Amino acid sequence: MSRHAQENIVSIVLLLVFIGVIVLCQDFGPRARMIPLPLAVFGIVLTVIQMAWHNLGSPDELKMDLISIQAREAAAADSVQASERKSPVQREAVAYGIIGLLVAIIFLVGLMPAVFLFSAGYLWLSRYASWLRSLVYSSLLTLAVYLLFEVALQMQPYHGLLAPLYY
Repeated sequence: MSRHAQENIVSIVLLLVFIGVIVLCQDFGPRARMIPLPLAVFGIVLTVIQMAWHNLGSPDELKMDLISIQAREAAAADSVQASERKSPVQREAVAYGIIGLLVAIIFLVGLMPAVFLFSAGYLWLSRYASWLRSLVYSSLLTLAVYLLFEVALQMQPYHGLLAPLYY
């Protein structure tokens, strides 16, 4: 079976899952379907766009530059070797520490400031983005979370222990 056919089968399975979620949501109450229904519709839209791009895109986009791919794989292997120097216990401790830090920030300052602070700090400290780009991405993420939860779903977020200082 070709890769093209495999990708189409996975996309069709995803579509069926999202359609199943929509069908199941019809038995829920109006408030209970506020999360799964929009997510399923959004998933269907993204899956259809991906299928159209994959099936209707030009074949020229599918050409690969094997030399640059090999160079990227070599760089990735070097970074994997560097990360393998830590034991699995150390890596898990770091991951749990990051989650603990996020929970502590949410507990202290609330959800919206925590989303901004954590995502900006993570992007900048992990060197995924420069400080300016991490601020821009974090601002956009915080705006999206605000629009989803406070505007669209009309949910009141947790404001944190320090809320009386700034509200």
